[in-house]
Amino acid sequence: MNEEITFNAKMVLAYDANTRISIPTYDFLFTMAQSYFRAQLGEKAASLLVIGAGGGNELSAWGPSNPKWTFTGVDPSAEMLAMAKNKTVQLGMESRVQLIQGTIDDVPYPDSKYDAASCILVLHFINDEQEKLKLLRSIKEHLKPGAPFVLVSAYGDRHDAELRNRLHIWKSFFLDVGYESAKVEEMGNTIMTKVSFLSEPKIEQLLREAGFTHIGRFHSTGLFGGWICHAE
Repeated sequence: MNEEITFNAKMVLAYDANTRISIPTYDFLFTMAQSYFRAQLGEKAASLLVIGAGGGNELSAWGPSNPKWTFTGVDPSAEMLAMAKNKTVQLGMESRVQLIQGTIDDVPYPDSKYDAASCILVLHFINDEQEKLKLLRSIKEHLKPGAPFVLVSAYGDRHDAELRNRLHIWKSFFLDVGYESAKVEEMGNTIMTKVSFLSEPKIEQLLREAGFTHIGRFHSTGLFGGWICHAE
């Protein structure tokens, strides 16, 4: 393994580790999403569209126990997709996984639309509200009518004390595992300036405008929430 690959692997592993601190329920989040998909899809063969598939966590969480599922994963990061590909090979899932470097605009419309989709920890990295809506609409257009969709994103109103209170909780996750207070304060300032927060009502409004129905929040930890819904 050359130095560049080693560095990239370490970078992705560090991202994974920090995500699990930032969202202590991270792994259980995938378990809950899987239960939701299974309840909707039953035992039939199903195709899943995974937005933000870099790192391969959706693939490793859902692939082994659902051998009839196939996955199309898209991510703009070549380094993250390399890790997803490695996980695919390790799990023996190469025949069931297609990985695409880019955005949803690079995902071709299949002859038959997807049975389900996920977009986990992606939406809050898009600053423009209309671009967020465009992404959600594109996901919906790739789905069969009634298909289940899972969205996980940072959420909250920057001007509301409720978000500031959740920020204090989020900081405590890092303090508890030994991060220095000054570093945690720096991280908190960064996330509040770099992450694009929307209130929960606004997120639900965007989902409705994009063509999703039966919207409900199923998860909340720290700064992040998860919603389940269905394509019209």
